[in-house]
Amino acid sequence: MSDMYSAERSRLAPGTRLNGIFEIDQRIASGGMGEIYRGHAVETGDPVAIKVMRTDLADNAMALALFRKEASALHNIHHEAIVRYYIFSNDPGTGRHYLAMEFVDGQPLSELLRQGPLGFEAVRVLQERLAAGLNAAHQLGIVHRDLSPDNVLIPAGDLAKAKIIDFGIAKSTRAGDGTIIGSGFAGKYNYVSPEQLGLFGGDVTAKSDIYSLALVLAECLTGRPIDMGGTQFEVIEKRRTVPDVRAVDPRFRPLLERMLQPNPADRPQSMAAVAAWRPGPEATPPTRRAAPVRDHGQAARPSAGAKPKPMLGGRLTTVAVVLALFLGVGTVAYYFVRDLVWPPIHVATHSPDLGSTDSRKPESTGEPVRPPADLRTRVTEFLDGYSGGDCFYVEAVTVGNDDAYLEGLGTSPSPSEAPAAFELLDREFERQFGFEARIGVHWVTPEQCPAVNFLSRTRKQPGTPPRLDIDVSGLRGAPRTALTGSVAEFGDRHIELVVITDDGYVVNVTQHIGPTGNTFSFNPVRNNPGPPRPQLLFAIASSRPLQALKLPPDGSRADQVFAQVLTEMLRTGQTLNVGWKHFMLAK
Repeated sequence: MSDMYSAERSRLAPGTRLNGIFEIDQRIASGGMGEIYRGHAVETGDPVAIKVMRTDLADNAMALALFRKEASALHNIHHEAIVRYYIFSNDPGTGRHYLAMEFVDGQPLSELLRQGPLGFEAVRVLQERLAAGLNAAHQLGIVHRDLSPDNVLIPAGDLAKAKIIDFGIAKSTRAGDGTIIGSGFAGKYNYVSPEQLGLFGGDVTAKSDIYSLALVLAECLTGRPIDMGGTQFEVIEKRRTVPDVRAVDPRFRPLLERMLQPNPADRPQSMAAVAAWRPGPEATPPTRRAAPVRDHGQAARPSAGAKPKPMLGGRLTTVAVVLALFLGVGTVAYYFVRDLVWPPIHVATHSPDLGSTDSRKPESTGEPVRPPADLRTRVTEFLDGYSGGDCFYVEAVTVGNDDAYLEGLGTSPSPSEAPAAFELLDREFERQFGFEARIGVHWVTPEQCPAVNFLSRTRKQPGTPPRLDIDVSGLRGAPRTALTGSVAEFGDRHIELVVITDDGYVVNVTQHIGPTGNTFSFNPVRNNPGPPRPQLLFAIASSRPLQALKLPPDGSRADQVFAQVLTEMLRTGQTLNVGWKHFMLAK
């Protein structure tokens, strides 16, 4: 059964009720994480947007965690400039997780800007409205991190009612949250702050949203984005200085120049300060503009003290927002979770042997290569031949219907490291396949990199990796109980279960697999203090036991263990297949 066919069968029919609270009216779009439906509240008839998670991702811990994360972010924010949250739940009748939220009928700001720049008063309205909404989020410790014209909706053509959407990747003060890249990532990095690229310590805070909002406002004033792209070197270098804002209305320049300071410490103190900003008395309207501007729906300036309310009028057809978002604005999955934080890592092409990578691209033979027709096969072959360099691993979780969800491992951002491996992967993936993948990234410590490299060097081995599932609920709170899970789909092969700790030690926990041969339960140990840290769990399937994994009770260093495992594999001619999971562990 194809992924497309499975997706179609999993769709909810009109009339389906969720928890007896909401009823599905119609499916209006498909996204990478699931389906978007227009529905209504059963008791009141009020329209709602319902995001329903895909059935094949229901067991994916990271996807579900990020789905919950969007709900958590929206649940705590109450502001007219931010889309309202209603409920996140699991419907027992369908077995589906869903998020119900305000249905916004309108168009994205990016669509509006295709008509040309906005006028000064219109941008003033957006400045105050959007900054006030983001300030409400910041007061709760939530940073959006993906602000762009795509993620601002204009209901009924009224700029004074602009709504910020897509808090699925919002950063909270909680440690250990995962990352999603994709569905618009290749273009969206134009709006990210220097610290999101690892500069100035790489600490993403409310100041990061201030930088992104400035780029959005500048685009509104000129009708085109400031060019913050280019090669990876150029992308970073452009964020070491204040971007050129000479093309914008001079009345806005003082604010934008402050907001676009490379060092976060030099930007305005808060979004509240941005919302409260007014042009100084010395500011006068410009006599020339780089491009014509429009004050939508304003025949005359509002009277003193009146709040401007620019309207788009009847020139643009208002459509159901999610339909426009999914079908009319590139490939950006507006109502689905993503992330725009990536690790700068050296990118290399994959060498065919297990022991090395080569930074040179292979020379073309000039012979045409006929790609396989099956999309999953094409994606798998692409990933098998791609390497992001040291400490980089990515694999396909789901593929189908011009959509792919990839999941990977990589090191955290650092100002001293080379270009962003996962961002480059996203761009190359789109070039190869014509659509953007979503890439779920789990950060690991440098000490765990030998384990990540081991995964990369065994990925092309024939055979199927064992399926590894875990339940981390026992690791939350105090006292901590146990990590439980199961290993399946390994047939008659030998299984070794090992933990790779955040300080880079491999501990063999195979003895905790129960008598049935596929379930396990154990309490992982962490010795170093501090916030939750990443741990890796590997299920390694081999034709016979591996001598290199006979480890002392307290484990051995990962660089030594995996070098010995690879040597034993090559010496004995064994095939190794590895299933893996990532989890966070507190002291």
